[in-house]
Amino acid sequence: MSDQSELNIPNTQPASVVVSRTVACPVKRVWKELMTSQGAEALLGPGAEFGEKGHSWTSADGRTGITRSLHPLEEIRFSIREGDRPSSIVQIDLVPHGDETTLTVTHSKLAEDTDLLWLTGRWEAALGRIDAYLVD
Repeated sequence: MSDQSELNIPNTQPASVVVSRTVACPVKRVWKELMTSQGAEALLGPGAEFGEKGHSWTSADGRTGITRSLHPLEEIRFSIREGDRPSSIVQIDLVPHGDETTLTVTHSKLAEDTDLLWLTGRWEAALGRIDAYLVD
């Protein structure tokens, strides 16, 4: 009887959103794009850039955060805070498949009132912009 739904125990785990996209580029090319200004802006917001672990960033639209980990060709993790909302965590994983790469965005530790549908769309659009930059 450990199933929470059977026992009517509320879910105490914060919500999360996971979005993936496979792009037709090798992981080295994808990583290089993520480290450019336009790649970082697609994920963080206008004017923001990734830095080494512990680097604080602020985007022109008011988002702020801290780079938590940066593992070249594998993973980027950062905190993000929008306005007066509590900060949450975003992890981007890169998985190579020959000449293709799958990018997976996992946005976790979300506030209870987060609009998950809107947030899913936000990350789908961000990955779409990165994919478009890779085609250019």
